Amino acid sequence: MPVALRAHSLWKSYAAGVVGCSARVWVLRAASLEVQEGECIAVLGKRGAGVTTLLHCLAGLRRVDAGTIEHCRRPHLVTPSPAPTARNAPSHAGDIVLVDDTVEVEWPGPVVRAVHEPADRGVTTIIATHELSSIRHLVDRALLLRDGRLIPLPLHSGARRVAERPVAAPTSTKGALRRRPTTVGR
Repeated sequence: MPVALRAHSLWKSYAAGVVGCSARVWVLRAASLEVQEGECIAVLGKRGAGVTTLLHCLAGLRRVDAGTIEHCRRPHLVTPSPAPTARNAPSHAGDIVLVDDTVEVEWPGPVVRAVHEPADRGVTTIIATHELSSIRHLVDRALLLRDGRLIPLPLHSGARRVAERPVAAPTSTKGALRRRPTTVGR
């Protein structure tokens, strides 16, 4: 099957901070993916992981700091909404549709419509989401965006949501490290 979209070693950062005290925050760190024509994939990530930024880069709405993006057709971005809009225009065979499901939608209907209807016509679809359970049955495979890198994720892992890294709570406070507030300028 021909490749519809290939992204190789994408790097994207944003400036963060205030005047005199700033830093670069790296959202994408050598993220790579290859999507075949007619394939439907999910890119999952916790809030702030960069899944929407990745879609914006793939659509050409944001420039990457480094890396390459190749596609057979120009991707177009769809944001699910209860009512059809001009931005959610019907897709044709060979199109690449990027669905940003990270916005809060009260029911899965818009995502199902945005994926099922084009899939019947050979449209390549990439869905950015925070929750696998609502779209697991729609996609061919899933990738997890963690620490700026894309990692293959089993579809039938039993996971429902993209969880934060588990933090073990201390069983007792004895011997536990405590943070003391620091005062600047004293």
